Formats: sequence, C-alpha cells, structure tokens
Amino acid sequence: MRRRLHLVPFTVTIPSEKRNHALPEQLLEERDGILRWAIDGCLEWQRIGLNPPACVLSATEEYLESEDSLGRWIQDECQLNPNTRAATDELYQSWKAWGEKCGEHIGSMRKFSDDLCKRGLKRARSNRERIFIGIAKKDAQVQEDLL
Repeated sequence: MRRRLHLVPFTVTIPSEKRNHALPEQLLEERDGILRWAIDGCLEWQRIGLNPPACVLSATEEYLESEDSLGRWIQDECQLNPNTRAATDELYQSWKAWGEKCGEHIGSMRKFSDDLCKRGLKRARSNRERIFIGIAKKDAQVQEDLL
C-alpha cells in the first residue's frame, strides 16, 4: 500500500464569494486540452516515473502512520529488543485489550501473529508454548537466555 498510495493534501478552502461558479462550463469548453494534458502526463509518468512533491510524501507518511494500529500498539505497550521474548497469547491479549480500548479491529490471533512476523519478529516454541523473540510487553524483564 505504501508504494501505491499518495495522499494529496488540500489545505486551502476557497471562500464562497471567491469561488468560480462558471467553472463546470469552463472545464467543459477546455475538455480537449485537459484530455491532452492528462495523456501527456501519463506518458511522462510511464517514461520517468512518479516524483511526488515533499508535501505529498509527508502527508502520505503521516496518514499511513495514523492507520498503523499494530505499530501504535507496539510503541505504546511493547519493547523491541533482541533479548526479549513473550508468549504469543500474552501479546495477543495485550493487543486485544489495547485494540478494544482504542476502537481498533482486533482480528484473529493467527492474523496478529502473521502481522508480527511481517515486521521481522521471529516465532518460536519454548516450554510447550508459542513465543515471539524480540518483543515483550514494556513491563517484562529483558531475558538474557532466549530459549
């Protein structure tokens, strides 16, 4: 999604007394030139690629960060450290409580585990329970002996 989404910030609102109420008719009169401009822009995009301005990159990044509920949970509730580990169930229960409090979609434990793996965290087994290495709740002790 990061590769495909570009958020264009519209930061100006034209006051009603300054709005061009004849704009639809003017655009209709210019439709051939507008279509030519769009085709030329598409050809240039195919030739050299998209180079969005900094304000678009910034707005897109800000939006994606605000939509990353798992990332916010990790930041709020967890510590990332190669010497930490936590039971998958313990992490999921923390995620579930946090998500319900924040009004986020929880999803299944399987999806939760898969999403943690996509972030580079490693699944393992220890004492007949499933764990994740490299993450723990913030109040957990750092483990020197992983397995």
